[in-house]
Amino acid sequence: MSGRPPLRAAVVGAGRMGMVHGHLLQVHPETELVGLVDRDLSLADHLASQGLRAPLYPSIEALYGATNPEAVFICTPTHTHLAVVRECLARPVHLFVEKPLATSRADAEAILRLASDARVMHAAGYVYAHLPVVQAAHELVAKGVLGEVLRFTAHAYVSEVFGPKQGWFFQKEQAGGGVVANMASHLLFILGWLFGPIRGVTASTRSHFSRVDDSAQVLFTFATGVRGLLDTSWSVPGTQMLDYGLTIDGRNGTLVLGRERILLHLLVPAAGHDAGWSEIHASDLPADTAFDVSPHIGGEAFYRQLQTFVDACRNGVLPFCSLAEACNTQRMIEAIYASAAAGTPVEA
Repeated sequence: MSGRPPLRAAVVGAGRMGMVHGHLLQVHPETELVGLVDRDLSLADHLASQGLRAPLYPSIEALYGATNPEAVFICTPTHTHLAVVRECLARPVHLFVEKPLATSRADAEAILRLASDARVMHAAGYVYAHLPVVQAAHELVAKGVLGEVLRFTAHAYVSEVFGPKQGWFFQKEQAGGGVVANMASHLLFILGWLFGPIRGVTASTRSHFSRVDDSAQVLFTFATGVRGLLDTSWSVPGTQMLDYGLTIDGRNGTLVLGRERILLHLLVPAAGHDAGWSEIHASDLPADTAFDVSPHIGGEAFYRQLQTFVDACRNGVLPFCSLAEACNTQRMIEAIYASAAAGTPVEA
């Protein structure tokens, strides 16, 4: 445990993700949950029954009148993020915003400007990028183990939508989209982190059951020249947990990233890795998490995500998962939807 005083943090939005972040802030040794905000004060008993001990306030103004958080975690519906960020920044608080950052590129960039102008630390909730196996894959690519990266194929599947769905999450104007914006965006963030900004996309989407996109196929061209394919759906039977995968081909070999391991094939040795096939399993990587909130879905990533944000707030250095990187993801999301709507390639 650090000798630093705990980071005083509040959560705005007491839905599912708000409760997740509330519990994390309550048990992390370097954070203190000082309040939750939700207009529905009838949630107070439910939150208490779930072990959340911090008081519930009806507004950010009421929160600020009662306590003095150093950071705010924004877990409200996506279409409210810009307004909530603006209200939170009535004080210079550090910002953690759940993904996706906004329902449009314009709103996402406005959020980034507000945070940058306020000179606060900021991060977005793309939690899968914090998995040790994903970070190990990023390190291998960054070290040039594969040589020049040429192409990739990626997928993201889950069994979730097999009929009409209700609620804001399935309304495009409130959620920003369907499977692309709200599930595949985890993988889009990782692709942007690996390969940088995109040059253009060619995409198609389909709505099988809901009023938003339930599946999508995307051809990417990145500014670096890397090209690749993504196939995604949240209407795939037999996939209870998010199944994602990424295969990257370079001039010196291939990297295959899955939930639990990396397979690496090199033509010549590089950065301490032998030629031929090798495997890096998640269990081989350093265990540097104090707790794992849900081992079957890679819950250690939630701890690492929070630790990364706490370190940024204390050290004054933006993390890799900053709102700037989330804006890059938002540009990808918007380009995909624009291409699918037009039926033509779109430059980003």
